[in-house]
Order: sequence, then C-alpha cells, then structure tokens
Amino acid sequence: MSRRILVGYDGSDPARKALQVALDLTRRYNAELMTVAVLQPPEFAEMEAEVNTALVEARGPLAGAFRWAREQARRADVHLTLRIHVGHPAEVLVRIAQEEGFDLIVLGRRELTPVQRWMLGSVSEHVLWYAHCPVMVVH
Repeated sequence: MSRRILVGYDGSDPARKALQVALDLTRRYNAELMTVAVLQPPEFAEMEAEVNTALVEARGPLAGAFRWAREQARRADVHLTLRIHVGHPAEVLVRIAQEEGFDLIVLGRRELTPVQRWMLGSVSEHVLWYAHCPVMVVH
C-alpha cells in the first residue's frame, strides 16, 4: 500500500473530502501525508506587482483552510505536512509527486460544466493523464 500520499488541497469541499480520505489511508497504512496548495497566478497579469498582489490575496483564505486541515489531522492522530507552491495546479502536483517519490495522489473532484471542461480541462483529469503513480479522485 501507499507509503507517501500527496493531496491537492485548496480548502474547497471536494478538497476537504479528499483530505479526509487521505487521513484515513495514512492512519490505516502508517503512511506519510503531505498536502499541497497551488496558487495559480493570473494568466494575463501585465506587471509583477499584479501577480504578487493576487498571490498575497490568495494566501488569506488558505490560512483558514490550513487551520481546518491541521485540526482534522490532529483528530486523526496523523502528522500532516502543508505546503504552498505557485504554478499550474496539475503540473505542480505531478512534478512534486515524481520528484519527491510519492506513490499516491489524492484529489477532490469539482463539478465543471461541459463547456468549462472542454475549454479548461480539470486538474484531476490532467493529473490522471500525467502522474507517474496512482491517482485517487474523491467524489
């Protein structure tokens, strides 16, 4: 079974469900658990200051999401490592999983409209395509 579990986490309801599943797996199999929040800078920002402002603003909501995650880990008696990265979420998660030897990625599934899925794809779909290890998508 998985010994190193990586969870994509942004504090949303799907991400919270994924974290709950990952906490259970971590406890059951005495695994290592890391959550990664990926801040995606605005695509059409013209100046570095705009990017920095957007990233600073995104960290505020993550503070509360991380508090919730730490509390859930404490209740489950699981050590949890929390990290924040900047980039495209799917690319960052796949890269971290491969470079740091994770053997399972757990993600929550967001409901996208058919148009959103066609235009953007979803993070979980991209991770499923490119990850070197198994990916669990929690509905």
